[in-house]
Order: sequence, then structure tokens, then C-alpha cells
Amino acid sequence: MDERLGCAPVVAEFAAAVRPVAGVVAFYAGGSLASRDFQPGRSDLDLVAVVDRRPDPSGQAALIRVHQRYDAEHPKLHCAYVPRDAAADLHRRHVTWAHRRLLRRPFSGIGRGELLQGGIVVLGPPPETFFPPLGAAALAEAARAELRGYWHGAVRRSEVWRTDLHVDLGLTTLARADATIADGRLITKREAIARMPGLGVPPELAAQIARRRRGEPVKLTEAEIGERAVLVRRLMRDGLRRLLPTR
Repeated sequence: MDERLGCAPVVAEFAAAVRPVAGVVAFYAGGSLASRDFQPGRSDLDLVAVVDRRPDPSGQAALIRVHQRYDAEHPKLHCAYVPRDAAADLHRRHVTWAHRRLLRRPFSGIGRGELLQGGIVVLGPPPETFFPPLGAAALAEAARAELRGYWHGAVRRSEVWRTDLHVDLGLTTLARADATIADGRLITKREAIARMPGLGVPPELAAQIARRRRGEPVKLTEAEIGERAVLVRRLMRDGLRRLLPTR
């Protein structure tokens, strides 16, 4: 067993539980667990199951039951179910458990790149058996796609930037996308936080994000939260304008 699974033993247990239910032929872990940037209890578990075929309604119901058994203790366990004959398609939507419910969405280029770069093989052959390689241009476009999605709309709303979640995740996503678009490489969240001051993020704010990621409390006054919201919204808006080409 890959030693990186030692800090998240639930991954192997879950893979064994879901294997007969979904017809799993391969099972992988990516994200922060694979990049050794995992924070137990705080980081998502980004899992991918390659399956014989797309789960039908009864199969989806069975998957929901399995996930619900793990959900109380592992609410950040996410898993995409990718049919082997559709694994090469970047745009095909797949059955995916995320945010405590079953969805249908593509397995993103960034997720694929992370898997190919150093994903953990829990079951089956290496990821490149099913997922074709992504060049620098494809990774850059995948990074832009993430920015064009939720974050493009979020900068239009001022109130969301009062929350720690939007501040931390927004600036981390922006810093990671900046590295991927500029250098054609994928970086960890820890590396992204270190990169933030170079993007105009005040060092004190970057340090607060790092502290929250470690689970340390950061207390701010209402006035500080309001000032932070204005600053971060501007940084995000300026970053999106710089990184996303006009059409």
C-alpha cells in the first residue's frame, strides 16, 4: 500500500466497500493527499473510480447508500465515477459524489493533471492506462476553466467576500491558476499561499490563510472583515481580468 495513504486509511477501506457496488476496475486518490499537502480533517479527499459502465439509477442509489455510511465521519470525501470507455473525454459529465450529494459533472483537467502527475494507485493499473496526458496548453486551459466557472460570478457579489471560505479558496485558486498558466505546472495549496504576496496579497493576509489551513483560529473585527472583503474582491477581479483572455 502507498505510504501516503497512512494519514487517510479510510481511502483504502472506502475503495474496498464501493468496488463491488460500482464495478470498479481502478481506484485512485489525487489532490492534496497525493501531493503530500493533506491536512487531516480539513483537506478534501479527491478520489476517482474507473468503472465498467456509468451507474444506472439503481446503481446510483446503491452508491448513495455506501457514501452515506461514510458521510458523518468523512464529509469531505469526494469521488468521481468515470466509465473506462469515456475516460479520455474531458467534457463528459460523470456521476460524482461531492458536497454530500450525488452530482453529474466532468472530471476536470486539473484533477486529471494531478492524477497523472503523482496520483495514488489504490486499485488497478496506473492512471495513464485510462487518462491521456495533458500538455502545458491543456493544463492552462483547464486552469482558466476553473476561473471562468464559479469565481467569475463570485466577483460580481460583494457579500460573499466577507467569509473566510471565499477569501481562502478564492485566492488559493487564483494563485494556483497563475502558476499553471504561466509555467505549465500544478502546485499545491501550500505553494499557492507562499506565492500570494507576489500577486499583490498582503503578507499578513497570506499568513492568516496559512494559519486557518493549519486549523489555527484567526480573529478579525467587523471592520477588518469589511476591509478584507473589498481588498480580496478587487484582487480576484484584477486577477481574472489578467488571466482570462477577452472574447
